[in-house]
Amino acid sequence: MGRSPISDKNGIKKGPWTPEEDMKLTQYIQMHGPGNWRSLPKNAGLERCGKSCRLRWTNYLRPDIKRGRFSFEEEETIIQLHSVLGNKWSAIAAKLPGRTDNEIKNYWNTHIRKRLLGKGIDPVTHAPHLNLFDLSSSLINLHDQFNLSNLFRLQTLVNPEALRLAATLLASNPEIPRT
Repeated sequence: MGRSPISDKNGIKKGPWTPEEDMKLTQYIQMHGPGNWRSLPKNAGLERCGKSCRLRWTNYLRPDIKRGRFSFEEEETIIQLHSVLGNKWSAIAAKLPGRTDNEIKNYWNTHIRKRLLGKGIDPVTHAPHLNLFDLSSSLINLHDQFNLSNLFRLQTLVNPEALRLAATLLASNPEIPRT
């Protein structure tokens, strides 16, 4: 059911766009508007599919596209909107004039997500990220500073769930000396 992919047909060019193709697409859209993307390549004299033309125009050739580095304010806006909208890149792009959804998605995945992880924030939930490796390292340091049996006597002062987690981590690591 549905349409067969146009890329299955002969004569459709794939791969990088040439400056001549960019010029043909830009001139056609400036003269006639985008119209029907499926018929546009033939009318513009391009050997591309309509989807390729639409994506090239939308993500690279539109005159209102903002190029260059994201500002601090744009980054903060992306983080705020992502915490509310999730991975709805087109909805986020609608709030950042001149930025494309593709550009925002790529920037999120290559820069912002890694920065949030580095700060100990889960990029999906935007909540503090619990790193069990850091927790186990802290427990080892705590073990070195205090006698473990004294730590267990403090059970009434410590969150029982955290104490159970600590005991499990200590029991699973054979390298930690027991006192």
